[in-house]
Amino acid sequence: MEDLLAVLCDIENRAWKAADTRDAGFYREYLAPEALIVTPFGVLNREEIIREIAENPLELPAYALSDERVVPLGEENAVLVYTVSLGGHTLYVSTVYARNKGRWRAAFHQRTPAVQEVGGMD
Repeated sequence: MEDLLAVLCDIENRAWKAADTRDAGFYREYLAPEALIVTPFGVLNREEIIREIAENPLELPAYALSDERVVPLGEENAVLVYTVSLGGHTLYVSTVYARNKGRWRAAFHQRTPAVQEVGGMD
C-alpha cells in the first residue's frame, strides 16, 4: 500500500515548483478536467489556471510547505492540507485529489491567507 501522505506531498511539491518555473505542461497533466482553484482573487477553472501559469512572468518568492496532513476520502479521493510560508506570508492550503486509472490529479485547490489576529467567529 502506498504512503498516501508521501505520494500527495510529492505531487504538491512538484506543482509548486511548476508554478514557480511557469511549467504549464505540468499543470495540463496535474489538473483534473473539472479542476477549480479558489484564491483571494476569485475562482479559476482548469483553462484559466493553465493560462495564468503560462502568462504570468513573475517568479514565486521563497516558499516552504509544512504541517502536511491527509484525509483519505475512500479509495480514490483524498484531501491534502498544509501550511505554506510564501514571501513572508502564511497560507493555509487544501488540495482535493482524485485518482483515475491509478493516477492522482488535483480536482480542487484553495489557499486561505492567515490572519494576523485570531478572533472569535461570532
